[in-house]
Amino acid sequence: MANQPTVQSALADTWYLNNRVNLWLLDALTDEQLAATILPRGKAVTSYFVHIHMARFYWLERRAPALAKSIKKIPGGTARRATVRQALIDSGKAMGELFTEAERTGRIKGAKLGPVAFLGYALAHEAHHRGQILLHLKVAKLPVDRAICSHLWYWNKV
Repeated sequence: MANQPTVQSALADTWYLNNRVNLWLLDALTDEQLAATILPRGKAVTSYFVHIHMARFYWLERRAPALAKSIKKIPGGTARRATVRQALIDSGKAMGELFTEAERTGRIKGAKLGPVAFLGYALAHEAHHRGQILLHLKVAKLPVDRAICSHLWYWNKV
């Protein structure tokens, strides 16, 4: 149990774990799956990952502008896998720094319900989009392998 976070570091550690799940899913998808759309001019799966990154950017812009400055925006909703992966790493690190500071101070600017509730909100937002990705691929007839879907829930192995 030595790898378990302490209560004092639980916010940032839980955030980083969530980010590893996102990266693991991105890495598990094929290029065909990332490009999949279900409507003629609809969003590609990649756009969900871009949205996750951009939501982080906007959260940071309002709560920790100095951290937001270290993050690159991704215009247009799609990008190459490597670009998206690096963006998720960078925004994930910046969000981790936000939560690390919240562990120290007990607050996050603009988070009226506090850092724990904001973490819950951020995790719910990102999990929602992971679910959308899985559903999108199922509808596109490019479903994710069951083992990959199961792995998304085994956080103790991520």
